Amino acid sequence: MAFSGTGALRVLIIHNRYRQPGGEDVVAAAQAQLLREKGHEVQVFEKDNREIDGYGLLRKAALFFKTADNLAAAEEIARVARSFKPHVAHVHNTLPLLSPAIYAPLAASGVKVVQFLHNYRLVCAAGTLYRDGARCALCLDDGLKHAVRCRCWTGSMFASLAYTRMVERHRRLRTWHTKVDLFVALNSYMRDLLVNAGVVPKERIVVQPNLLYVAPAAGSAAGEGFVFAARLVAEKGVATLLKAQALVSDVPLAVIGDGPLLPQPVRAPFAGYLPHAEVLKRIAAARALVFPSEWPEGCPSTIIEAMALGKPVIASRVAGAAELVQDGVTGLLFEPGDAAALAACMKRLHEDPELAAQLGRAGRERYVSEYSPEAGYRRLLENYRRLGYGS
Repeated sequence: MAFSGTGALRVLIIHNRYRQPGGEDVVAAAQAQLLREKGHEVQVFEKDNREIDGYGLLRKAALFFKTADNLAAAEEIARVARSFKPHVAHVHNTLPLLSPAIYAPLAASGVKVVQFLHNYRLVCAAGTLYRDGARCALCLDDGLKHAVRCRCWTGSMFASLAYTRMVERHRRLRTWHTKVDLFVALNSYMRDLLVNAGVVPKERIVVQPNLLYVAPAAGSAAGEGFVFAARLVAEKGVATLLKAQALVSDVPLAVIGDGPLLPQPVRAPFAGYLPHAEVLKRIAAARALVFPSEWPEGCPSTIIEAMALGKPVIASRVAGAAELVQDGVTGLLFEPGDAAALAACMKRLHEDPELAAQLGRAGRERYVSEYSPEAGYRRLLENYRRLGYGS
């Protein structure tokens, strides 16, 4: 069997999908694919936030209470646990259609629970530690009341109050201390922040990057032009990107994505939203990926995808990105918000295709060793051994 020591495991993957597909959806699907390929039994249990669009007013109002304790979702999970009898549950997002209530039936059935932390939602309603164009730690320093005042979850005071009610209730109940067997943080900054805030126990959290399936790219090693691919929101550094592009207007730049900042006067070719496969094609044909984010990221999938495609990454020196990109080895780093430094990085790789190709090759090697399915599977096995499965 693929899993030494115990044979194949039964793994339940639980995820509340967002309205707009994102990295968490990709990671949950990649885990399911990988585990099946390795001979494990996998069942996926998902909810989709697009369901909410069809709710009536009363049902939407009921979400205020269900965000903290969705007993119907807990019973669904209990039925799955009884029928599928999983050894381990991978929990990704639980908001708002699942809630932390799903942990209890898993624990009661003897299922080991691994909570994958994709953002900072356990301490920040927005999940980004970013507000009004700047880093924000108000809820860390002075309580969650600021999330309600600032409407940090979905721009709604009502929804933000539901979020704070959920977090405060489960902190009092010590749910995350007693019902989760292992937390997986995406970077050391995230781990330290959550441990220091007393939200998760230090002895039960590990740092592991995401795994992704990305085939190597064919064609020119250096490529032409630069690509930005992300949601067009302030925390992704869109303003810095446009300022940098204005400083090096002769350097080709394609902007891919949509969002609330769509589109300002953009000199760069604006592609809008593109299917994921097309985004990968654009990155594969480019000189480099530009990643000017200004919030502490988790483990950005786009960076890993660029490395897998043999492309260097020009990234801001923020948590998550700075742990993936090795300055001068697999890409170039600059200080977040520094448009002149970003422009200089772009100009440097634009004028030196050999350097770009060298950085890209190193990035591909790092992907294979650290972020590929095989590397991810080794980490999953490590987690299962921590939970008592395997030797």
